[in-house]
Parts: sequence; C-alpha cells; structure tokens
Amino acid sequence: MRYFALTYWFTWAFLVAAAAFTGVASLKDAFFGGLFAALLSAALARVYERAGLRYAPLVGATAGVCWVMAMYYRIQYFGYPEDFARAQWTLGTDISVHVAGFAGAALLIALRTQYGFGRALLSGLGLAAAMTFVPYGFIAWVDQRVAGPIEVVLLVSAEVSADEGPPRRIGAVQAKLTPTEIAFLKERLLVTVGPGGVEVIDEQGRRFWPLWRRRLVYPGNPGGPVRTLLMVLPPGLVQAETWSVPVHPDPTGLALAVLDAQQQVRAFPMQRSQSIDLQVELKLRPSEGPATYQNLEVITNRRAPLGEMYMPVTTLGLTAAFVALPAAVERPAVKVDPKIQKMRRPAFGAPEPAAK
Repeated sequence: MRYFALTYWFTWAFLVAAAAFTGVASLKDAFFGGLFAALLSAALARVYERAGLRYAPLVGATAGVCWVMAMYYRIQYFGYPEDFARAQWTLGTDISVHVAGFAGAALLIALRTQYGFGRALLSGLGLAAAMTFVPYGFIAWVDQRVAGPIEVVLLVSAEVSADEGPPRRIGAVQAKLTPTEIAFLKERLLVTVGPGGVEVIDEQGRRFWPLWRRRLVYPGNPGGPVRTLLMVLPPGLVQAETWSVPVHPDPTGLALAVLDAQQQVRAFPMQRSQSIDLQVELKLRPSEGPATYQNLEVITNRRAPLGEMYMPVTTLGLTAAFVALPAAVERPAVKVDPKIQKMRRPAFGAPEPAAK
C-alpha cells in the first residue's frame, strides 16, 4: 500500500507542477486529469519494484506514452473539435511531461528499498526534471522559431480621385503602419501622406492604402516573437486567385510581398522560411460579382524541423476598413431607350433641345 501511495502522489504532484510551469494545460485540467493518470502509475508500483533499477524507468516511460495516446484518441472520437485541436497542438509537450512523471515515479519505487526514501525521492525528482527539461526545451525552441504569431498588413488600391482617400466603413478600425514599417517600405516603394493617410505608390503610380491588419495567432503558442508581413494586393482582380506567400525565417523579421496576377509573388527580402507557408486566397462568390477584398482568406501552414507537427490556422470573418473595389473592373454601360432619353427632363441651366 505504501508503494501505491508513494507512486500516486509523486506522479500527481509532478503532473500538476509541470502543467503550471509549462502551460500545456490549465491547472484545473491538470488537477483532475492528473488524478486518473496517477492511478495508472500507482497500479504499476509492483511492476516497477520487480523490474529493478535498470528497467523500471523504461516501463514507466512506456506507460506514460500509452496513457497520453489513449487520452488523445478518446478526445478524437468522443470529445469536442476544439478540444481535439488543442490536444494536437500540445501532443508533444503532453508526452514529454507524462513520460517524465511516470519514469520518475518508477525510479523512486525501484530505489526506495536499496537507498531509502530520501535519496530515492531526490533521484526520482532529478530524473523527472531532466526528462521534462530536455524535450520541453526543444519543443519550446521549435515553437519560438515556427509557431509564433504572424502580423499581416494588407495594402490595396481603391478607385478614388487623386485628391481624396478611400471611404472608411462606419466603426471600422483603421489599419496603421508603424514607423519601422514605413521606413522599410521607403527603401522599396514611394511612401507619402495623402488625404486618406499614409499611402504607398508603386512603380506604375498606383496608390495603395492599408486595408486591414490582423495578427494570426497560433493557439498552441499564442505568445512569443511576432513576424510582420506587408502584402500588396494587385488591383484589377476579377476572379479568384491563390498565392503562396513566403514568410521571413527570422521570428521577428519584417518582409514585403507584392502579389501579381497568375499567382506570382515578389518578395523582399528574398529569404524564405522553410517551416512556414502562408496561403492567400481571394474567393469569388457568384452573387457578389467581382472578387472583393472582403472575401479574402489567409491560411497559415506551419511545419516543424522534423516534419508536419502543426495544424493550419485559417482567418475567419475578415472585415475591411474601407470599401475597396478593384480599380480595373470594367462596369457595363447602361443602355437607354432613345424614346426614354427624349422624355428626360433637361438639366438645370442647359439649353432646351430643339423641337423636330
């Protein structure tokens, strides 16, 4: 019974402490989830004792992996979609934490009969801490390089006269460029201040304004360094388009991507991350006529250095700061019946049409 109690409380306490420090789960989930995980670890107390010092940690580590995978498939088939998405994002950390807790408890039981409770407890804690620090440190490094937020600023051209800016939507949040981003754009394009605020002018003299600014946050790692990507969407789009936009490899980098027709992209600088791919899709709805910026969808695909370890992140419900139709959209001319044209009332101050 003592072996059972020692294994249970050691495993449960370690899982709760690891959740508090790593943030892989809330303390509430770790408190109640750890109770059931500790039951499995405690049930193997006699197995740890018989396995001895050489094989007890291996048995505990295997049990920890089996427990995490069992909970993973339980959430996949019987849980909610958002719970399963979070389980996918935190699978690596979950495995490392449970493997460390189970292996530490196994070493504690294997050493207790030979070296006493004090030395066995310190050895178990040391092993569990080492097994948590090494894989979690690697996972944290991967998240730092791959799964940080991405700030996307979309610049578009609106059909307005030269002495005015685009009309803003009522209550819309105005997207603004930071001084660092303005200095970065000035190295490649002409940046001025006009009636609509800061505007960017390309080589052909077309004016662009920031339409919206969104931070794409990966749910598995909401904090960390932020990449910034400035995207210039070409005017004159009348059909759906998809671009594969490169992202800067630096977690705090700033990049510019000029999108052209036929899925062409000009990136500045030319460096490209091998772990992040940004898919920009402009949808076309038949009921709305030409493609508009309100139908824009951005999908972030992330890959870890060891392969596909992250789920795509898709933007939903994008609201433009101002109404901006593509400038090159040709509007069909309205045909007027000649008889109706004659019946029209002349404009004020215009000469009366001559009677025939």
